[in-house]
Amino acid sequence: MMYSHVVTSGLTVGFGGSVGLESPIVVTGSAIGSNLGMLFHFNYRERTLLIGCGVAAAISSLFNAPIAGFVFTLEILLLELAVSSFIPVLLASVAGAITTSALAGTEVIFSSERIDPFRLDQIHLFLLLGAATGIISLFFIRVSNYSRRWFTGLQGSTRPFLYGGILLGLCIFVFPPLYGEGYSTIRALLLNDMDVIADQSFFGLKVQGTTAILLYLVALLLLKVLAANLTQGAGGNGGMFAPSLFVGAAAGYAFALLMNNVGLGYHLNLATFTLVAMAGVLCGVNHAPLTGVFFIAEITSGYELMIPLVIVAAISYVTVKYFEPHPMPVRQLMDKGLFAGYDSDSRAISKLDITKLIEQDFQTVQPNMNLGQLVEVVSHCSRNLFPVVDEEGAFRGIITLDDIRTLMFKPERYADTYVSQLMHAPPTVLQKQEGMDPAMKKFDETGAWNLPVLDGDKYLGIISKSRIFGVYRKLLSEESTRLEL
Repeated sequence: MMYSHVVTSGLTVGFGGSVGLESPIVVTGSAIGSNLGMLFHFNYRERTLLIGCGVAAAISSLFNAPIAGFVFTLEILLLELAVSSFIPVLLASVAGAITTSALAGTEVIFSSERIDPFRLDQIHLFLLLGAATGIISLFFIRVSNYSRRWFTGLQGSTRPFLYGGILLGLCIFVFPPLYGEGYSTIRALLLNDMDVIADQSFFGLKVQGTTAILLYLVALLLLKVLAANLTQGAGGNGGMFAPSLFVGAAAGYAFALLMNNVGLGYHLNLATFTLVAMAGVLCGVNHAPLTGVFFIAEITSGYELMIPLVIVAAISYVTVKYFEPHPMPVRQLMDKGLFAGYDSDSRAISKLDITKLIEQDFQTVQPNMNLGQLVEVVSHCSRNLFPVVDEEGAFRGIITLDDIRTLMFKPERYADTYVSQLMHAPPTVLQKQEGMDPAMKKFDETGAWNLPVLDGDKYLGIISKSRIFGVYRKLLSEESTRLEL
């Protein structure tokens, strides 16, 4: 992870993949922190802190934005760090910016020279822009979720690569601004240089007139979302940070241009609304309002936009949060059963490993055993549940003490009554690869206290709700102690 993402993301974006380099760099920084933590045998809290330091330094280095790197780490990755841990993260972020400045110089990525200061009479427009960027962010998230599921269904063949590559190539062929990260297009929009963007249209056709420009920008906006997801689905390595900025820039420019031409007497600064909308979409897609605000303010040196940035980011966040409670990365982990959300109870449950909770002291019986043999087994066991397993280790069912209680005192039935006649199916079974969240749902839905755990059809053991609760209480106690440090 310390070098693979550097290579694969460079190849992806270099060959036109419509994604950003930010996520791979974040993974690289976090991998460096994680490996250092393991090298020096740090504990959980210290390793987590080192991962956060690597992330902060990576973001800060990439954009020369130490405050944005610090805020990004606290808001998205390390929501429960103690205040004393802020200092290492902040120092790492500053160190990343200093190192980059020393090696590559200081450069403002997006110029803010053309922006206007905030005007109170435009506050309703920023509120409207916030709602618009929230809806666009929701569209971005929904398309990404659908795209991920669709490409997952194509795994195991060359179809994801072929479908994604061909469709992405067609999109870039018709709309060349979709090639790569798209930062050059964002700079052109901030400079109000539509000619540079429009000259790249299909076969060099000119895009002239307000209506044509608006339609062209809307098409870029929609297709950038599609192109970014096609890039990832086809196997490309990149993140949605840069596409979020691109989509926000196109939306903000189109919004201001539309307002200036609807006959209401507005004369809005195009660059101002372009930058503010970038924060809105970045915030909405990642559920990170503070990151959106400080990122745009810092990379543009446009701190005079702080008020409209806060307004748009807040409205966008509230709009998206209402419909989509979790950001895309978290939703992907939750769908795989690897993350249970930010609630401490749910997180403690999610850390439990089914394979480590399996109890194997339940005496198994075979289907061809008669009642007499079963009674002999029961007489030497303290359990009241007996898994039925055949000679090949495959699970067939269960027998409980209640199932044979009346028959145990009828010796005449011992020889002609078999386990296969007495066994029954459990309410449900668990597979060893299942996460604790789906496992707990099965316990709740069935009301069972004990469930068999299988590997395919092979019996592994029994997991009991009482054992889960015991381990859960211990983990929750450890979690509370860790957060107090």
